[in-house]
Amino acid sequence: MKATVYEKPGDVELKDVPKPEIKTANDAIIKVVRACVCGSDLWFYRGIHEFYRPGTVVGHEAIGIVDAVGGNVKNVKPGDFVIVPFTHGCGHCVACKNGFDSNCLNSNFASGITTGYQAEYLQTENASWALVKIPGQPKDYSDAQLNDLLTLADVMATGYHAATSAEVKDGETVAVIGDGAVGLCGVIGAKLRGAKRIILLSHHADRAKLGREFDATDIVSSKGDQAVKDVLALTEENAGVDAVLECVGATSAIEQAG
Repeated sequence: MKATVYEKPGDVELKDVPKPEIKTANDAIIKVVRACVCGSDLWFYRGIHEFYRPGTVVGHEAIGIVDAVGGNVKNVKPGDFVIVPFTHGCGHCVACKNGFDSNCLNSNFASGITTGYQAEYLQTENASWALVKIPGQPKDYSDAQLNDLLTLADVMATGYHAATSAEVKDGETVAVIGDGAVGLCGVIGAKLRGAKRIILLSHHADRAKLGREFDATDIVSSKGDQAVKDVLALTEENAGVDAVLECVGATSAIEQAG
């Protein structure tokens, strides 16, 4: 099968590799319908991080059709259309029970039990817990809808998690720092949780436009201390916002959020 393979920084190639196989009774094989590139994939391409070894199939966001399942997998079956998220929690360890399945104590993601998603087929662990069934089949959805569904494998879930972690509530005013994919999904997440006013800190006109389409009520394009002042000026009596979603990950953004 064809797959995207990391060889070294600056060198990612489309190669023929063996189709993955079931390794444990909790695994599933997925025929990939859509996969995408995450910003974190670029860390390895740029040589910032050395997690990937040469010859690694890359990617961790996909939707697809279940091709085969291990003996312990009961919640999905071959033929099901599913979201394959980037987390593969077991569902029963302390971390998973407390909502931190990305830190599952029984996950083998880092050791290569799960294969990369930018391929014709992928193998994923803890399939009963991790996979999320999508109603119908790919043919029932337009290309745009399939792309929308793909965001649920990582970036939309990440943005919504930011809104959940900040405990955004009905009627609140929320600031979102960052206009990348996660930040824009944070805007959507804040809206879904009932925020009345959403202030997006954005430095790119095209992304700010998307933010408006996603129901950001205000755009702040300034930076640093001035951005903080501009956000405060938009709030009642300069009292500040009810919640801040930091969707950049840079130290400067974290300090600004505080």
